[in-house]
Amino acid sequence: MCCNCCSVRQQKIWVFGLAGLLLTLGIVLLSAWPSIFRQWMQSILPLAPNSFMYKNWITTPTPIYTSFYLFNWTNPEDLNNPDVKPNFEQIGPYTFSDYKVKEDLVWQRPNVTYYGTRTFHFLPELSQGKLDDVIITPAFATLTAARYVRQYRRPFRKIINFMLNREGGSTYMKHTAGEWMFDGFYDTLFEFAHKLHSPLIPLPSDHFGWFYQRNNSKTAEGNFTIHTGHGDLHQMGELQMWNGSAHTGYYSGECGKVNGSTGELWAQQRRYDETISIFLSDASRFINMFTVSNVTMHGIDAWRYETTELSFDNGQLSPDTKCFCVANRPCPQNGVLDFSPAAYHGPIYMSHPHFYMTDSSYRENTTGLRPDAVEHGMHVIMEPTLAVPMSLKGQVMLSVLVNRDEEIDLLKHVAFDHYAPLFVIQIKAELDDRLLSLLKLALNAARIGQFVGLGLLLIALAMLIVGVIVTKKHKWHNEWRMTTSDKVSVLPEVRESSNTPSNQ
Repeated sequence: MCCNCCSVRQQKIWVFGLAGLLLTLGIVLLSAWPSIFRQWMQSILPLAPNSFMYKNWITTPTPIYTSFYLFNWTNPEDLNNPDVKPNFEQIGPYTFSDYKVKEDLVWQRPNVTYYGTRTFHFLPELSQGKLDDVIITPAFATLTAARYVRQYRRPFRKIINFMLNREGGSTYMKHTAGEWMFDGFYDTLFEFAHKLHSPLIPLPSDHFGWFYQRNNSKTAEGNFTIHTGHGDLHQMGELQMWNGSAHTGYYSGECGKVNGSTGELWAQQRRYDETISIFLSDASRFINMFTVSNVTMHGIDAWRYETTELSFDNGQLSPDTKCFCVANRPCPQNGVLDFSPAAYHGPIYMSHPHFYMTDSSYRENTTGLRPDAVEHGMHVIMEPTLAVPMSLKGQVMLSVLVNRDEEIDLLKHVAFDHYAPLFVIQIKAELDDRLLSLLKLALNAARIGQFVGLGLLLIALAMLIVGVIVTKKHKWHNEWRMTTSDKVSVLPEVRESSNTPSNQ
């Protein structure tokens, strides 16, 4: 704007008009911006095709690392020796990057159904073991067969005993770490069971590995149906169905209900005393976590959730969890869950690593296990306003019950009935710098908008005050030209022309 070209009136219009505009914007931002921003956030948070949330959900948005700790049975030759307890040595971690892509999405508002393809890549630089490490574990296939036939009459048990002796039954198994995890290995006993095609033991292959054929598999975890948040942000991310059903079928009553979050999306505006649940598809159940403290992480106020003694309860502490006991089987003591419904009815159990937060009886007949509160607990650190998990550490241990069986030759002289640890799976994740910056911006946007509004308000008031003062003192640019009282001079030529007499 050229001030030399503007009249005083135009200058006043510009100054007072701009001040009025800034004053209006300042008042709006200062008073209404938090509400406007909150409504805008609520409009972009629900999951929808090509939405902001979709782009940060469809693939793993932050680095996730899955680590395995394997337990090596160091003295299998002393299984029948009453003077030596079984000893187990933890080996690892064997750390893998864990990348997930959602596929085959079906949108049925307010839900979306999808499969998740997970890709694991071994990271030797983050591991403390090699994939060719040799690991010895109890022969859980033999133990599963023995447990399964224990409910039947003696003649049938004799048949199974003969089968185990003939088809490769043993007291221990010896394979490399890579084979135990993803590569898998051939086993004659598994081949025999596979060829039976029995619906009671529906083995999919004559090979076995804890996560055999899971790498790059789309269907290994099944499909998930979650709430997108449309219509109710308090349900966002909540699991509605797994494999097309609202009940897993593995545990009875409420314990078999499909419940909780898959760990990627969470309901907004949480309460401090509100329990969170994570659904573990491999365990076919949910695990509850409880708020334990307020924390500050990367300058952001958050809540820390942890597993407690209630998380793996079987009804000893809370009657609501009694349904995790499996019918017709002894119910484990608190802290250990019967995993048999998801493990072909074998004597497999799930707990915290090293039997942390369990009765000491689970460790009394073995050596080598050392539970530690810092190392073996689980936690989620979550920003509660937007329900963004900033840090996650989840881990469980699977173990197998080894006990004497007079009808099975391989087990009739077992010296110590004991729970043998098999492996720990641990998942860790933390927000990267990009997502942390976005989270901070989202949390501070309302306050930033108010600060901007206050700044605009102050600028507007300053402009109004200056405008009034300049008007009072007649100091507008070029205003002096309009108030000059000098008379207009007459040119000499005009004066002479007026004094010359005209010719008659």
